[in-house]
Amino acid sequence: MLRILIADDHAAVRQSLKDILLEEFVSSHVDEADDTDTLLEKIADGNWDIIVSDLDMPGGGGLAMLKHIRSANNSTPVIIVSMFPADQYEQRVIDAGANAFLGKDFIATKLCPLIREITGSVR
Repeated sequence: MLRILIADDHAAVRQSLKDILLEEFVSSHVDEADDTDTLLEKIADGNWDIIVSDLDMPGGGGLAMLKHIRSANNSTPVIIVSMFPADQYEQRVIDAGANAFLGKDFIATKLCPLIREITGSVR
């Protein structure tokens, strides 16, 4: 069972992410966080196969989370999603330790294939 932690400060985005993930990875466990502090608590409490986090959230967002978990030698794969342009943020999040950056416009078509590629999971 794939364990996925998603984080976004907008409930509708979290629900959309969850729906997409559970449709593709039927037997997976998906948990949610609505801010950076909650995200960090759930990372500390769980053993996640992948984290999908918004770049910009209360408490510092994806970059703050990446800095925290990578400094703790946590190698859990991370995909950062954002409405911000990839040409301005992709290299920054990769340099901070993310495995990938994905524009929110591409979530419906590219998120699940990206998760399969990063985790080696099958449908």
